[in-house]
Amino acid sequence: MDSFSAIEIDKVKAWDFRLADINTSESLNVAYGVDANYLDGVGVSITSIILNNRHINLDFYIIADVYNNAFFQKAENLAKQYQLRITLYKINTDNLQCLPCTQVWSRAMYFRLFAFQFLGLTLDRLLYLDADVVCKGDISQLLHLDLNGAVAAVVKDVEPMQEKAVVRLSDPELRGQYFNSGVVYLDLKKWADAKLTEKALSILMSKDNVYKYPDQDVMNVLLKGLTIFLPREFNTIYTIKSELKDKTHQNYKKIITENTLLIHYTGATKPWHKWAIYPSVKYFKIALDNSPWKNDSPREAKSVIEFKKRYKHLLVQHHYFTGIIAGVRYLYRKYYRK
Repeated sequence: MDSFSAIEIDKVKAWDFRLADINTSESLNVAYGVDANYLDGVGVSITSIILNNRHINLDFYIIADVYNNAFFQKAENLAKQYQLRITLYKINTDNLQCLPCTQVWSRAMYFRLFAFQFLGLTLDRLLYLDADVVCKGDISQLLHLDLNGAVAAVVKDVEPMQEKAVVRLSDPELRGQYFNSGVVYLDLKKWADAKLTEKALSILMSKDNVYKYPDQDVMNVLLKGLTIFLPREFNTIYTIKSELKDKTHQNYKKIITENTLLIHYTGATKPWHKWAIYPSVKYFKIALDNSPWKNDSPREAKSVIEFKKRYKHLLVQHHYFTGIIAGVRYLYRKYYRK
């Protein structure tokens, strides 16, 4: 942990438009840790929570490495629109280069580890969400959730991930217990007392440990036996990729049900992408239309992986000409722009 002594997290903006002073112990504290690519997604995620939970007090915390003035303005407008308190922090990432990353996930995936440590200095409990999580129901029961001595409340990952995790991490005890880290409700004091951020970083920097999903895998290793499990409704995992095999585009209803509270849109295609025009993303669209981001254009493809996903979805949507053009652009980026 000594090599991370220079990691700094500084408050850059804060807005409080609540109608009365509220004690933080009476609020559901919600945090996100993202890079610039996911900031707008955070704004819509926050909106979705507010739309479905206006009867409780909510405090929002965002930790990012880069902000821009456009986001500052929209975040302030969001706080005004719904009488919220939103606090933005900037994390210095200069010393994170020693941590592993992948083509899909940047080092922003580790921001949650620092968020748990930093926010634990002032908060007792925290709901951490990935930026691609959209709320569609009442999550107020988390305010009084009995953790029963556990460090965190989590949701088990989907079945195909369970056996893969056992093999990948060489740990049979994780079978049926491996959780997805996109939704985590934490006792920050217990996290700090166990020095879990320090332990996680130590494992991640070890040359003997190579994880496919670095932040999620290490959290599963460290929190084994220290969690309670929430029902699937609190982290309903839906991959927009599944639309490629569903000609009706109605099978999502088997996964996202009436009881679903938090939808987690995993995978490379996100609901804010231009080609994500399926009924399954309507919950994101509802929040988007009620947010300061409502007039923003859908996100175009940027990475090679996104270009690959885009052309496949365009073909499924019968946009054959644009799909072929997108496929050519994908191949060009794959082979000639390395």
